[in-house]
Amino acid sequence: MKKILTIVAICALGALSLTSCDQKTSDGKQPANITKTDVDSVSFMIGYSTGMSLKQSDFGPLSAKQIIKGIQAATSGVEIDYMQFQQIVNGFMEKRSQAIGEEMKKRSEDMLAAKAKEDGVVKTESGLLYKIVREGNGVKPAAADTVEVNYEGTNLDGHVFDSSYEREQTATFPLNGVIRGWTEGLQYVGEGGEIMLYIPADLAYGERGAGGDIHPHEALTFKVELISVKPHVEPVEEVKKK
Repeated sequence: MKKILTIVAICALGALSLTSCDQKTSDGKQPANITKTDVDSVSFMIGYSTGMSLKQSDFGPLSAKQIIKGIQAATSGVEIDYMQFQQIVNGFMEKRSQAIGEEMKKRSEDMLAAKAKEDGVVKTESGLLYKIVREGNGVKPAAADTVEVNYEGTNLDGHVFDSSYEREQTATFPLNGVIRGWTEGLQYVGEGGEIMLYIPADLAYGERGAGGDIHPHEALTFKVELISVKPHVEPVEEVKKK
């Protein structure tokens, strides 16, 4: 909600400049040295900033006509009940999120069903699908071990949302500290090997998603190279001196 209020504030600022866009020079509402070019330039930048904020808020396509009407209403003194504001905006986002989630769930099920029929793809009891691209040396990690990997993650649209290859830097972490699909999946490949993971949403980010490019109920695909395995060592308790 804080982000939404920020957007509205930016829109209101945009409206202040819109009232001056048709002026050749200042009419007294701006200082005398402010020209139409000055007003047009800053108006465009404020409009661009507003658009970027709306894009990042995941409202989807909106009505530019109604946004302008809302700006004009706000700057002309029309007041809207805050509870009504919350109800309309939150209701829209909940409805949109639910619809996107249902669509993603169906698309995810279709993708996983198709992958399960491909040669070399194995389906486990949890619903995870994997394919060994390269076996490795046979040293496989346990859930408590620390692994070093190179990886690339893609969503249902094939968009790469995370990649250690792009960063040109491997990732190292405890295997039981990541999503369940990774924790299970990497235990099937040996050190030095490569595996493809096709992870159902309930083994990834579930019904909430992870924001940005990972939607609610979305299945994910990962290519992972297991570079090294560091076995977990239980700490040894010190023997108290008598």
